[in-house]
Amino acid sequence: MNKSPDRPSLARLDLAELETFLWVVRERSFSLAAQKLHLSQPAVTNRVRRLEDKLRVRLLQRTTRSVEPTEEGVLLSEAAEQAVAGLREALKRFSAVSEGERNRVVVAATPMLSATVLPRLIHAYTERYPDLQIVLRDLPYERVIRSVVEGQADIGVTALDGTPRGLRFQSLAEEKMLLVVPAKHPLAGTKTVTLDQLLPYRLMFLDRYDTLRKQLAEEFRKRGADFDPATVATLPTLLGMIDAGQCITFLPRSMAQNNARRTRATLTVTDLEASRRYGSVVQQKAELSAAVQNFRAFLRQHFRTELEQLD
Repeated sequence: MNKSPDRPSLARLDLAELETFLWVVRERSFSLAAQKLHLSQPAVTNRVRRLEDKLRVRLLQRTTRSVEPTEEGVLLSEAAEQAVAGLREALKRFSAVSEGERNRVVVAATPMLSATVLPRLIHAYTERYPDLQIVLRDLPYERVIRSVVEGQADIGVTALDGTPRGLRFQSLAEEKMLLVVPAKHPLAGTKTVTLDQLLPYRLMFLDRYDTLRKQLAEEFRKRGADFDPATVATLPTLLGMIDAGQCITFLPRSMAQNNARRTRATLTVTDLEASRRYGSVVQQKAELSAAVQNFRAFLRQHFRTELEQLD
């Protein structure tokens, strides 16, 4: 035995050696322990010997017929069995948490999509895959993007002009932009209008519709007209301004028709080709779990159809 005066340290203990010792105590045999561990008998013997050297005590009393723990061996085996059992329980919990995370997909989406398209899609998906959990977070556009970038959501579902830095975009659908006006507006009595007919009226947009504003600015410039629209951050504010008769606006078809009321009219601008892209975004360098990949593929397959059914 090693007679070094240094006190034994936990840092010097080897878990494999400790587990091997426990199997020898349980089986009362080096050979049976070797079989349980799928090791050679000399390997088992060497592990126990190294453990004894580190602890500077004899742990096992070897006889011709069996192996019995010494007093120190009994003390160590009882303490080690409790420790190993606790470690196994902790590892089991870690495994359960990891499995739960693998089967959980957090989806961040803008309010309109969270209230209309996604609930039915999530229901259909979880009916097909009951072991998977889809968590839907209803967030403003900016927070949808930020939650994906910061890893708080696995997937973001929204309408986008471009792809924000650090994200990967997958197209799900594209919709024509429709004109929305107050029900008592001079243009409300017809189903179609031209851009020239919009020139006298005040326009207001959601502030994230940069591409549409640039497109209309160019069209107004061609007609020698000023273009100075107002912007707002949220859809409820925009709709409130329309209902108050303060402006006209453009919205994607599903959004316009889903928010149709007697106080509003929806029209098509015949000489404007403007659309809005819907898509899913994930982190650019993220290693997507199988659950995230499968749900994203499901969205790509079914999102457009569900969106079209909002009429």
